[in-house]
Amino acid sequence: MEVQKSDEKLAKMAKILKAVANHNRLRIVQLLLKTGEMTVNEICEELENCEQSLLSHHLAALKEAAVLSSRREGRKIYYSSAKKEIENLMNCIENCCK
Repeated sequence: MEVQKSDEKLAKMAKILKAVANHNRLRIVQLLLKTGEMTVNEICEELENCEQSLLSHHLAALKEAAVLSSRREGRKIYYSSAKKEIENLMNCIENCCK
């Protein structure tokens, strides 16, 4: 791993880490990595104590950080992991917690 990074690269890295630095957001990413793609309602059904407005806020933050991507099909929006590397990040974080 390259030790020195540009300020722009470091800012992008910090944005991703900040986006996933939340218990519920980690659960969302984990769920989408497992299932591939889900709508807001499907995600809400899987998560306990889910408030759709709060879920939408979390999804927007994860999408803003390029952790998730979305596509619209009619009235439904489907969310999925934006990059394969996100799974590597999740595995790295998990390995740090052993």
